[in-house]
Amino acid sequence: MSFTIYSTISLIAIIYCTVRPKILNTLELTMIFLVVMYLDSNVMDFVMLNLDRMGLGKTSSDRFTFYLSFIVLYPLIIACSLDHLRKVQAKPAKVLMILFAVFSIVGLDSGLKYLKVLTYKNWSWSYDLAQWLCIYIITFFLHYLFRKLVLKELKH
Repeated sequence: MSFTIYSTISLIAIIYCTVRPKILNTLELTMIFLVVMYLDSNVMDFVMLNLDRMGLGKTSSDRFTFYLSFIVLYPLIIACSLDHLRKVQAKPAKVLMILFAVFSIVGLDSGLKYLKVLTYKNWSWSYDLAQWLCIYIITFFLHYLFRKLVLKELKH
C-alpha cells in the first residue's frame, strides 16, 4: 500500500517536473540531485545507524518506498523548488516557496511514519524540519556557488 501511494506521488512529481519549462539546465539539476542524495543519505545513515533514532520497516515494500522517496521524490521537490526560485523576484515569496518545499517533504516523511515505513525512536517532526531545512539551505548555497563558478568559467 505504501509503495503504491509513494510511487504514484513520485510519478506525478516526475511528470510535472519533466513537462514544465525549466530555467535550470541539466547539469545544475543533476548537481542538485546528487547533493541532496548525498546529504540526505549521510544524515539518515547517521540517525538510523549511529543514533538509532529511526527504524526502517522489514518488508521489501517498505524498503522500496523508503528508497523511492529519499532517492527520487525529495530531491525532485528540492530541484523543482530551486527552479521556481529562479523565476520569483520577491523575497517573501522566495521564503514561502522554500518553506512550502520543506514542509511538503516533512509532510511526506510523516506519511512514511503513518504508513509504518519508518518508526521514530526519540525523533520528531521538528527534527525532520530542521534536517530538511538545513539540507535545503546547504543545497541552495552550493547551487549558488556552482552557478557562480560556471558563469565565471564561461566569461573566460
